[in-house]
Amino acid sequence: MAEFRLELDAPNNIVLVMVTEDDGSEVDYQFDFDPNTGRWEFAERDLLERDFGDDWVNDFEDAVEKMIQGAVQG
Repeated sequence: MAEFRLELDAPNNIVLVMVTEDDGSEVDYQFDFDPNTGRWEFAERDLLERDFGDDWVNDFEDAVEKMIQGAVQG
């Protein structure tokens, strides 16, 4: 199963995502979030859902949401 790592560039309001696929290849993504509201949008969601399934994407989104909320409240 593919794995993801998240990093937060809080001063620039950017989430960095590294997805490591089963074959060891990596794909990187980044997207902005609103530091006032915590709102964010990840345009590639449908691609990840197709490749890794709905449960995987839900776990990914939960992790992103938790990290962003920590930055917004922090």
